[in-house]
Amino acid sequence: MIIVHAVQKLLNISRLKAVLFLSKPSPQQELRSWYAKLISTSFRGKLFVMYVHEPSLMLVLTKGKTISNTLPEFYDRLEALLKRNHFKTDFIGREMKLIREGHVISKTNNKSVLANMISITLNIECSCTRFESYDAIDADSIEDSHLDWLSYDPSKPYKFKRTIDYWKDRGLINEYETEK
Repeated sequence: MIIVHAVQKLLNISRLKAVLFLSKPSPQQELRSWYAKLISTSFRGKLFVMYVHEPSLMLVLTKGKTISNTLPEFYDRLEALLKRNHFKTDFIGREMKLIREGHVISKTNNKSVLANMISITLNIECSCTRFESYDAIDADSIEDSHLDWLSYDPSKPYKFKRTIDYWKDRGLINEYETEK
């Protein structure tokens, strides 16, 4: 099961009520908490729902305007992102099984993640202007490039880390494949 912390605008457009859900993630599940937000693509009426993993800031983009319409695509795109970037097969299988068990919609509660989402949003909106149409937007390349996204690492003063380093530090990526 995952928790989707949605910003208020997305909750309103999705016509969903958020539940107050306070829970620690289970120790065996890494990909439990996700933040969701609408993103403009510079094409009139065409939007993305951006899902950002807390705490790694891994990004998944889905075409659409509501949570209920984009969640099935989110599951597929997340699995594809993990495979493209050489995450361990057993990790992918375990996480996707847990994720597909269900979801809970909640309000946002981490200002640090929201601040990072603002920066990521500006970057993606700028990237979308390079494409000639909504259908031509290469969400895969945008997601992959954001694995190199730098964010402040609170465990080390004045240090930054890349999103991909969060996963490498946990030993969940096949290192020999990423060096090719």
